[in-house]
Amino acid sequence: MPWELRDGEPVIGRALVRALLEEQHPDLAHLPLAEPVRGWDNTMVRLGERLALRLPRHAQAEALLDREVAWLPRLAAQLASPPASPLTVRSDGTAPAAGHTTTAIPAVPTPIRTGVPRTGYPFRWAVVPWVDGTPAVHVPLQVRDAYAAQLAAALRGLHQPAPADAPASAFRGVDLADVEDRFTRRWNAVAGDLGRERRDQLAEVWRRAVNAAPYSGPRIWLHGDPHPNNTVLAGVGGSRSCSPVLVDFGDLCAGDPASDLGSALLHFSRAGREAFRTTYDAGRVPDPALWARAHGWAVHYALIFAAQSPGEALRPLGRDLLA
Repeated sequence: MPWELRDGEPVIGRALVRALLEEQHPDLAHLPLAEPVRGWDNTMVRLGERLALRLPRHAQAEALLDREVAWLPRLAAQLASPPASPLTVRSDGTAPAAGHTTTAIPAVPTPIRTGVPRTGYPFRWAVVPWVDGTPAVHVPLQVRDAYAAQLAAALRGLHQPAPADAPASAFRGVDLADVEDRFTRRWNAVAGDLGRERRDQLAEVWRRAVNAAPYSGPRIWLHGDPHPNNTVLAGVGGSRSCSPVLVDFGDLCAGDPASDLGSALLHFSRAGREAFRTTYDAGRVPDPALWARAHGWAVHYALIFAAQSPGEALRPLGRDLLA
């Protein structure tokens, strides 16, 4: 992860943030500001007790924020009115089985206000809700396993049919063949470091994924990146009673839900993955192809995470899955 500044990247400090607020949202400018925290794409600054500023660090991040601003209100409105029966997401697009109970509908952290480039800052920005808690990547595996069913229910609620004009992604929700060249490059870079048995196991997971029936159902809303560093445990100290809340919808798109499921599987141990799948599949007609593709996506994401720099929190997750 490029924790160092990119060429031309703005230096975001509290003085700059205060100036942006005073100019564009003066009624919020009196609220206390926390120290800026830099992520991959954005700098986050907590504003008072309930808000935060989301400030892109580069032009691509600005485009992702624009997607959240444009689409999260529409998604939130759709999720506030769930269908009469929960969606069954199957590779063949057939109708859900009767007799289900409705799955959980997740809260969507919709941007509250927006800002424009000013005062030495070149990008559009937003004021968003602050989700108080601990990023799931920083809690022990057994704590993550404890919320497997809750995360599965949240994704079942999110995975509803999207409108025709919903955004698409070249990297998520697509056929695995569309990312196979990237997978192959990453695989070739690490395969030699794996034991033969594990290398053969992972190669077989990928082979089954690309040979599984492709997705042919309706385009489904996807979070896009529901990994443990985009999941906040809302509670005290990351305890077992914490509830997972998905944040950072910059990769929001529509397509095959297998890519979301593959990312989500990286939260858990084998037992947690089984609990996650059991809850997600509750009341659904079995769809082995969906899970074959999901496990292929999990290996794909593990390769991406494992290649991150040593200070990146997701790196150990990727390496653990590959080991």
